[in-house]
Amino acid sequence: MGQRHLGRAGYIPAKDSGRGKCVLKFFAYREEQDGDMGSQLCLNCFRIKGNYAVCPHCGYIEGMPQKSVFQLKPGTILQERYIIGEALGYGGFGITYRAYDTVLSIVVAVKEFYPARLVNRAEGEIRVGIFSGNKAVEYQRLLGRFIEEARNMALFAKEKDVVNVFAYFEANGTAYIIMEYIEGILLKKYLSENGKMQEEQACIYICAILAAIQKIHERGIIHKDVSPDNIFLTSVDQIKIFDFGAAKFQDGESDKNLSVVVKAGYAPPEQYRSRGAQDLRMDIYAAGAVFYQMLTGERPLESLDRVQADKLELPSKKGIQVSPHVEAALMKALSLKADDRFSSAEEFRMALLKPEEKKRRWKWWG
Repeated sequence: MGQRHLGRAGYIPAKDSGRGKCVLKFFAYREEQDGDMGSQLCLNCFRIKGNYAVCPHCGYIEGMPQKSVFQLKPGTILQERYIIGEALGYGGFGITYRAYDTVLSIVVAVKEFYPARLVNRAEGEIRVGIFSGNKAVEYQRLLGRFIEEARNMALFAKEKDVVNVFAYFEANGTAYIIMEYIEGILLKKYLSENGKMQEEQACIYICAILAAIQKIHERGIIHKDVSPDNIFLTSVDQIKIFDFGAAKFQDGESDKNLSVVVKAGYAPPEQYRSRGAQDLRMDIYAAGAVFYQMLTGERPLESLDRVQADKLELPSKKGIQVSPHVEAALMKALSLKADDRFSSAEEFRMALLKPEEKKRRWKWWG
């Protein structure tokens, strides 16, 4: 199916969810010049805004310049189904948009494969232009990895702590992943705004994170990018992990064929090497780094610097109130040698429980 900007379009049914009736009008006829019917739907929050220039629900002003000219224009339609809204974020390999699924009548997140160093796109265009030569070869290899990311995430469709994938497809010279839109706050943003957490709250969240990592590992997958950037806090005791772009199967593709993906402060020493043993204990280190930041408000020192001279301070040395057994578990997870870390996420989680709680195997969450 073709893609287009909103103009004259066919009637596409949508369920009535408070937005559905407006979507019918939106798709039935979009008159860009007079905008009478098309202006009914806000392209940011996808709620009915009427004919107001400024959305009364979210304050969005339609037609404002995009942050980057290569991003899809709000109002672009993919697969005759998904209305693209504002961009939520952009990384080295992709752009994530808020979007509206006109079949399910829900807001979704759409991740578009867009490795900036290998492609370009003119303002207002939809199709991606791929550079030639070696860059074209690299693009195809990474595109395969992007599709593999979608497949990996789809394995956890029924899990409450991993972002669900609804669909993925190739179009416009690139590929897209359709995911659930999360109503929550990124752990990165929370820590930026609040600094750190008290031990009890930090333990609740890290236990939830470790439970999710354990499920990922049980599928034979190493996430390789556990960090505050990729964790949503969805309630006082629940999280969702996402972004499997760097993930690999434990016994999958040879490391020498993969790009080295590291995030300073969260990656253990072995992750900096494209060759050599890499296993699920990399995620144990990353989870420890996330926990350290939650407790102290500071990202741990980069692991390669620690190899030269390990100056990582104990949280208690920074004046943080933390239980001895919790601090011991944290520092074990942050061991520079993989063999000195916990052998599983579940082992790490159990080490965080109080001695009396271990006896009755009490869990932090239901």
